[in-house]
Amino acid sequence: MDYDSIDFYFDDASSFHAELDDTLRLPCENKEAAERITNLYVRLIVRFQNEYCQTQTEIAQCAYQLIDSAFFLEHSTTILSHIIHAHALQATDSLHLRIVYWLLIYAGREDLRWMKYIVSDARLNKQNRLFRKIIGEKIFPASAVLAFEMCKVSKLRPADLAIVSCDFLTSLLDLVETMLKDCDETFNYDIIRLVLVINEQFMLATQKSISNRVLDVLEERIGYSNTFSANLIFMLNRSDDACVKLLILKLLYGIFMRPTLYEFFYTNDLFVLVDIMLREVCDLGEEREAEALRDAYLRVLRPLLINTQLRNTPYKQTEIHNTLCAMIAPCSYKASNPATNRLVERILQEWSYKAPDLLDVEILQSRTPSPYPMMRSTSSVSSTSSITTPEDDKDQQMDHSIMCAGA
Repeated sequence: MDYDSIDFYFDDASSFHAELDDTLRLPCENKEAAERITNLYVRLIVRFQNEYCQTQTEIAQCAYQLIDSAFFLEHSTTILSHIIHAHALQATDSLHLRIVYWLLIYAGREDLRWMKYIVSDARLNKQNRLFRKIIGEKIFPASAVLAFEMCKVSKLRPADLAIVSCDFLTSLLDLVETMLKDCDETFNYDIIRLVLVINEQFMLATQKSISNRVLDVLEERIGYSNTFSANLIFMLNRSDDACVKLLILKLLYGIFMRPTLYEFFYTNDLFVLVDIMLREVCDLGEEREAEALRDAYLRVLRPLLINTQLRNTPYKQTEIHNTLCAMIAPCSYKASNPATNRLVERILQEWSYKAPDLLDVEILQSRTPSPYPMMRSTSSVSSTSSITTPEDDKDQQMDHSIMCAGA
């Protein structure tokens, strides 16, 4: 039966959703029946999206109507696979793709295993066909979010990473700049999150011959990506998503460790970053996820203070110093984290070359002897202290390895 030829008449949204419920209750004896019902469900939503699926809330309602059904519970992999192969990979109409992409997104958000299944099922010959299709299309909100969600749960294969060109990344960053005055900045943030997760994918790449194209493109856009840089800091300040914060910190780490990008941000933006970091390292709890995030902030703080304009334009030096010293001072009610302590000591050691009068020797001496000569000496800091030691190289390699690990 050609369901597209059937005339449907709905009095309101309730009658439309009642029809969707009836569709999900149709008899399903085998895989073919499950695919037929899936087709009907998807086509109904696509056909009437202008009437009943215009807002994100309405799309989510249709998605969860499917996800929460007994039909989906029993045939989830068949349904997802059919949506991928019969719709997502075949359709070219953006309105059709908008619906099927969101169905996949909401399924993946409901259960991480389903998003991993989507990535696995979309692969052929070690290539993620769905990701490659999205990269080759004109980007729109649903495609940006789906690409982000897929990259968040799975490392891209070299062949997939190779198609992420500088031209594509430039087009994304150009798009961010064109949305400066948009009232709804949701799409803007979706694009930025996609750039962030692509940056992580380049950091995860094991082939040393692969350059991080995100950083390469940013090198060419110094002074021309002001909306991107401002929104990046805004997202770090306001986001409740620890994964997004970590992705932002990874990009900041890459920027502050690449000499050509030391001054990518305006000085005032760096002041805001310092304020955010001072707040976050103090407010984060003691849970494992919070400790990992705190350590990431500290790993970014070190090059932020040493490599950027802050090396010549000091900002809140006393507050930074006091906060760092408080983190490693002996405390009877809080367990000491050796990794965090070592990070703090390194910042104090290297940063104190720029502000030697701030080095609090007494606090550092009250702790277990440090591996850093500066921390063991009561004499003032000399100019020879800036010599890089093997321990420094080892620590920096560890920083790089940890920041390049998956979020």
